[in-house]
Amino acid sequence: KWICIYAAVGLAVLFFYTMLRRYLEHRNALKTGGKAPELAAARSAFWRNLLLTGAFCVVFFIVVPALIYYFSYYWYMKPSGGLSLEKVWRAQISMFNYHKDLTNDTHFFKSLWYEWPLIVKPMWYYSGSGYLAEGWISSISCMGNPAVWWTGLFALLFVRFRWWKGEGGRTSFYVLLGFMAQYLPWLLVPRSTFIYHYFASVPFIILCTAMFVEWLRGRSAQKARVFAGALIGAALMLFIAFYPLESGLPTLRSYANYLRWFNWYNF
Repeated sequence: KWICIYAAVGLAVLFFYTMLRRYLEHRNALKTGGKAPELAAARSAFWRNLLLTGAFCVVFFIVVPALIYYFSYYWYMKPSGGLSLEKVWRAQISMFNYHKDLTNDTHFFKSLWYEWPLIVKPMWYYSGSGYLAEGWISSISCMGNPAVWWTGLFALLFVRFRWWKGEGGRTSFYVLLGFMAQYLPWLLVPRSTFIYHYFASVPFIILCTAMFVEWLRGRSAQKARVFAGALIGAALMLFIAFYPLESGLPTLRSYANYLRWFNWYNF
């Protein structure tokens, strides 16, 4: 999946940010004074370690992933004469052109990036009732747990606000950067998008929720336990409630109608 490149951008930002911090620490250490041989050794060790770190990162974050991606086409291309750089490159061009031109489709369940956190339009894969008894339906759809996603959105805004105020430290920065690396690129994608494109961002809103609970615990351990328990209970109940409509499990139409929140389903 090309969306892994989004994560790579976030990792690159973290890497260069960390290297900049190490360089500033190195420069400040040299300014404190000391014997000339010791300064020369420190200067030499820093640049040697920096080059070694950069070399390892090139190998393990560029070369190795590129080789894995290249050889993943082996079985796909074997029937047409085998694997080659030219054919893999043509496949990339073909995929890029397909997604670039996929802008005028009329897919009913396409959803814009700002709709995903609120679960405005889930992806509906299947609905059927012809082979079931009267009053029963079967449905398969793709959405997030409202308790997790809506609470996570609040927690994300909370962490962002604290970080803007200078609170939360580097942990908030790392979590927010991870979220933005997965989410913000979709603002620039012209093709039709769907709610499942938000899934890679969900771990970071869950981390924000955990950070909010930790912040709440610092003020009242009891309130933190109550909030966490209520959230877990709500998430579990909503999972159970929506499971039939997500999994294809036959269920009563009358029950399914109770879950037509925001007109998500049209049974």
